Amino acid sequence: MIAQQISDTELLLQIKADDHAAFDLLFDRYWERLYRAALARVDDDSVAQDIVQELFIKIWERRHTLTIQISLENYLLSAVRFSVISHFRSKNVNEVRLDDALQRVHLLETSINENAGYLELEKTLENALLKMPDMLQKVYQLRSENKAVKEIAGELGVAEQTVKNYISEVSRRLRNAIIEKHPEKQVTYLALIFALLNN
Repeated sequence: MIAQQISDTELLLQIKADDHAAFDLLFDRYWERLYRAALARVDDDSVAQDIVQELFIKIWERRHTLTIQISLENYLLSAVRFSVISHFRSKNVNEVRLDDALQRVHLLETSINENAGYLELEKTLENALLKMPDMLQKVYQLRSENKAVKEIAGELGVAEQTVKNYISEVSRRLRNAIIEKHPEKQVTYLALIFALLNN
């Protein structure tokens, strides 16, 4: 089978079967896009490369138990976003350039366990996104890549106001999911959603 014709689902199955060639193909398929997504947020080439490299290492280490319920691309981009937030949280606020949203995340997130908290939120986001129409998922994905409203509108062929409406609807649905699943941590998690969609 030609490499480009192998689906992400098939790649994951092969990786779970310890296929190194399949893992290399996954790496080649997504490295550049994930690197650009990370770089747009951290503005540091070496940090962006480290974030993506660490992500692929974790995928290989967890290959036998990895369960992905949304598209692999969305999963990987989501993982990059949380890795970036984790990176910011590991630094002193005065040593990194944080926008207002990420500063709020830094202050609010100190009250929860770092790894467990992110895993809980990621699972909630995955489940909520699965229930959304394709267009909303696409807007979420593009916005998560740090693309501007105008750029998203051009790529999807819709008006900028339509994109803004979609972002608002995605935010509303994610907010409702968080309030339902994590009422005790909703302030913290809603700040995270704000950071992801409004940076």
